[in-house]
Amino acid sequence: MHTATVHPADEELSRPAPAFERTVPRGMVHRWALSEVFLTDSVGGDDARFTAAAQLPLSHGYFRDHPGAGRDFHDALLVLESCRQAVTYAAHVHEDVPLSTTFMVTSWSLDVTDPAALACGERPGELVAEGRVTDRQRRGGRLRRLVFAMDLRLDGRPLGRLTMDVSCTPTDQYHALRRMQRGSDAPTAFTLPADPAGEPAAPAAVGRLDPGNVVLDAVRGTADGALEAALSPRTFRNRSMYDHPYDHVPAMVFSEAARQCAALLGGGAGQDPGHGPGRVLRLDGEFAKFAELDEPVRLAAARDPEAGGSASYRLTATQREDTVARLTITLG
Repeated sequence: MHTATVHPADEELSRPAPAFERTVPRGMVHRWALSEVFLTDSVGGDDARFTAAAQLPLSHGYFRDHPGAGRDFHDALLVLESCRQAVTYAAHVHEDVPLSTTFMVTSWSLDVTDPAALACGERPGELVAEGRVTDRQRRGGRLRRLVFAMDLRLDGRPLGRLTMDVSCTPTDQYHALRRMQRGSDAPTAFTLPADPAGEPAAPAAVGRLDPGNVVLDAVRGTADGALEAALSPRTFRNRSMYDHPYDHVPAMVFSEAARQCAALLGGGAGQDPGHGPGRVLRLDGEFAKFAELDEPVRLAAARDPEAGGSASYRLTATQREDTVARLTITLG
């Protein structure tokens, strides 16, 4: 009698390749607009592994809103959003997390090891993420935390890697927690005024064409070469950043703020002269607390003193006296 041993590499080879023919149902990635769904498929495997696919569009009001040579490359933040959708879908489909669950990103790290892989071709980009769950935490019989790691390929070329740590809270418990924290129901971005908090930054200065994609207001330089700014409430009407009724500032908005602060601080380093900031090569974010929408969020950014000669910058976001987010970004 002959028996065969199936090795992990053999299992991956036998797994069906994910398809790019249509997007997944928008509810499975917590999106209202079909135009904001990039994930096209996810195929489960053994040992908490899955392969996800996403199509990166060549036209988009937010992710493709870059001047000049910036349009020659896919936005690394679009890769990040596609991976966030892959994680959400995998939690529901491969980990059996109920749909009535609210996810919160507590940290993520994107490392683009081959920036040239972001180059656009004639067709929309085809992103493939080989993902796995590296940690789980349960409480009360339900998953409360999932940690993911992904190896990324774009148009068949190795791109980099990503890790993401997410909390999972039943939606009814989430709203009860928010009411307890605030003493009232939390407002959403759709119910609040969207007036700027001071003079908005110039779009060209932060690598944007559309003023609606600028997230910084009241920017001022400091004596030590750093900068301070306010996170702009104008983004409440940006239906890519706020696709559905968020009741807090999402991690992606802080990530965009880090990139725009880096563009202002760059002074040419890590930038394509005359065409805004360079590509995002690395982004690390920690999101410690809810950033309320109805109170000011202050941003403080400076060059990363540990980065040596690279174009790396640190951003700290505070509300009241609390640090709500910390990010480090590298451009190149």
